[in-house]
Amino acid sequence: MSDPTFKIETPRLLISYLQPDLDSHCDFLVALYNTPEFIANNGKTSVTTRDIARRQLEGRFRAEHARNGYGTYLFSLRNPANPDDLASATPIGTVSLMRGDEPGSYTAPDLGFAILSEYMKKGFTKEAAQGLMEYVERVQGVKDILGLHDPANKASGAVFRSLGFVDVGLRQLLVFGPDVVGQVWIKKGMNEDVSVYGLPKEAPATVAMPEKIVEEGVTESVGALAV
Repeated sequence: MSDPTFKIETPRLLISYLQPDLDSHCDFLVALYNTPEFIANNGKTSVTTRDIARRQLEGRFRAEHARNGYGTYLFSLRNPANPDDLASATPIGTVSLMRGDEPGSYTAPDLGFAILSEYMKKGFTKEAAQGLMEYVERVQGVKDILGLHDPANKASGAVFRSLGFVDVGLRQLLVFGPDVVGQVWIKKGMNEDVSVYGLPKEAPATVAMPEKIVEEGVTESVGALAV
């Protein structure tokens, strides 16, 4: 996660690592995690200052990349005057592949995304997700990817559908808490018996819907925001 020159290119975007030493990246994370849409889907975040954001990037974010070879990435709008230049690109969102290391973690990573309010409904999230998924399959051989989100978050579901994911229904998401029930999507071609990935085989008999699905209170994983 430390290579400042790393980038994945898509037609309109550059996908790169979030750099803790860049104040602009820390400030962007604060802005992103405090948009009304992010808070509505994930609850109030603890990432409220540049220093807190920097600690998150230096700690958990960097550890996820070190553990799995992937994690949370920044995606930025290319500068038309210099489309390959990361420094002049405009940060607009994050896209992530997350897989925990605790007992009971799912064996496939889940895809997450978040984007600033003013860039929603322009297809940027789908483009970033496609770019990242194509990269990790080509470079790291990661083919199986889950989509997990609060069933009330219809925007996330729309993005997974547009990406060609298959909706396999509700499941208990014990990794996120004993009472968390979420909508589960799988990448096309995966086994629809999601128990092979560590999820329950069947939907819960009764559903008490949680208000939020939040991973450690700050992450955009679990399909937090989508457009």
